[in-house]
Amino acid sequence: MTENRWQVASRKGHARPSGEDQGVVSFLRALVAPDTAALGVWVTEARPDAHWAEWLSHHQLAPCAFYRLRQASALASLPAEFVGALRGIYYNAVGTAELHTRELAGALDVLSAAGVIPVLFKGAVLAYTAYPDPTCRPMGDLDLWIDLEAMPRAQAALESLGYVQHLKAERPVALQAQREGEIQLMGRAPGSGLVELHWGVFAGEWLHRAAAVDDGGIRGRAVSVTIAGRPALMLAPEDAIIQLAAHLAVSHQMAAPGLRGLLDVVLLARSHPVDWQAVAERARGWRVAAATWLVLDLADALFGLPDAEAAIAGLRPHRMRRGLLGRFVDADSMLAGRDLTHGPLRFIYQLLLVDRTRDAAWLLGRALWPEDGWLALRYGIVTPSIRWRHLFAALRGQV
Repeated sequence: MTENRWQVASRKGHARPSGEDQGVVSFLRALVAPDTAALGVWVTEARPDAHWAEWLSHHQLAPCAFYRLRQASALASLPAEFVGALRGIYYNAVGTAELHTRELAGALDVLSAAGVIPVLFKGAVLAYTAYPDPTCRPMGDLDLWIDLEAMPRAQAALESLGYVQHLKAERPVALQAQREGEIQLMGRAPGSGLVELHWGVFAGEWLHRAAAVDDGGIRGRAVSVTIAGRPALMLAPEDAIIQLAAHLAVSHQMAAPGLRGLLDVVLLARSHPVDWQAVAERARGWRVAAATWLVLDLADALFGLPDAEAAIAGLRPHRMRRGLLGRFVDADSMLAGRDLTHGPLRFIYQLLLVDRTRDAAWLLGRALWPEDGWLALRYGIVTPSIRWRHLFAALRGQV
């Protein structure tokens, strides 16, 4: 018997929850609906089991699902095994969210004392401004964008709290600085975790070589916000949507928790007024149109993003590119949690996201045969053996 596309996607990723595909999409749309009536309708039609809870947890949607189902007074109508599994995940997330909030408050306090007001992005701001409750948005670290001149002061301030720089051989600090990456600081006190101080919000080789992001404009449009009772900055909604899209599509290749990444975009758009024409214009101008289109199109297909229809149409790549991208990522593969982050296929997928053909050729060439300066930053030395070692690793998809 021939496998259908859904079965293939599930085999390559994480199995979908039981039930028809449309029932899963109905749940996702109900999850973000302004009221809880749609969730009530879903509850009367679905019989989710513990496997549903496992699937929601895999995509980091379980805390938000439990919160919204409780808002809808629907828990008593659902199977006990499903509710019990979700409840355990949710209350574990409650404790984790409280620790994150306290850690973020402490970091903002010590940074403010050092004269540094960071731009918070991704989960560090979405949990408090886009989601109904911080518990609903799991996160593994806190992401803070720091001005170049303030970076030494910011690092010293956090080190005064006991944070220690975490170094990775494959991610040298000098190379991170050149590619708008981050300094990773690990907390040693109980309840503390990873804080990342970023030189920018559009990091990595792909964006450095294939895009033309206006960092100065982004910084100038950052808006004031109060998080955990402390002053901070956040990206303008239009810039945040493009940043989330590029991060999910390019840096994470739409891998799990990809659905949570799409949910980030949808809830951000529903909680803040968005100029979708500006989103489309900036994405095209920054040469991240295909990546932004892919995320917005999938967010619309799975969760619903009606106000963005004109922007999605304006960013849509030509039919051949859409067809090729669809072989790597589509709604089915997102629900199944297909993982492209390892192996050479991810490079082909990333090349398909490059807006201009000449940029794709440049990106490919430098991925395989980088400049001496890049090799020196990455490996600490430039020799023929290092260059060939890098080439073979790149061909295997291991860099």
